[in-house]
Amino acid sequence: MKIALFSAVPEEVGAWGSRFHFTGIGRENATRSLLDFVTRHQGEEYTIVNVGTVGSHAFPVGTILSIDEIVSAGSVFNDFRMQPGHFSLSPELEVPHAILYSSDSFVSPKVYTESHFSAIKQQAQCFDMESSALFSVAASFGIPYVSFKIVSDNLDITLDIWRERVVELSKKMDGYLEKMFEILGAEIMI
Repeated sequence: MKIALFSAVPEEVGAWGSRFHFTGIGRENATRSLLDFVTRHQGEEYTIVNVGTVGSHAFPVGTILSIDEIVSAGSVFNDFRMQPGHFSLSPELEVPHAILYSSDSFVSPKVYTESHFSAIKQQAQCFDMESSALFSVAASFGIPYVSFKIVSDNLDITLDIWRERVVELSKKMDGYLEKMFEILGAEIMI
């Protein structure tokens, strides 16, 4: 099995950074980055694995999540459901499953009106800015897609605090990835 690892920025994956492809922040950057990768690797079989941080109102900071479904902000007319795949992992690597809301902005009460913020919290347990684009590109090319996220905040911090916190969180994610890839025995595409 071959796997291509994607994350928005190097801070999210710490010591594993040399094994990742980085998209930059946001759906447009993610789209361009993955399209470029897919073009360079036409005809190859692999799985896209997206790893990164998410804000969450439902899980504590430091919780690693496996994403079951992605809701794309502003795209209520999608003609397909965004449902990432999963790996069969040993019980010690089982993590909570979640629905992720992917938008073009940080999700917080400072960004959205109270009623809109309340509505999107009912749709998903966690939030990021790249997943819907990555899933859409992968699905368009028939490439399997799996996503693991670690909760960096409870929708209540600034970017500066995120930068401080993500250093420790990336160490936890690195440990998880190390165990997961030991079990999978997968080749990582660099």
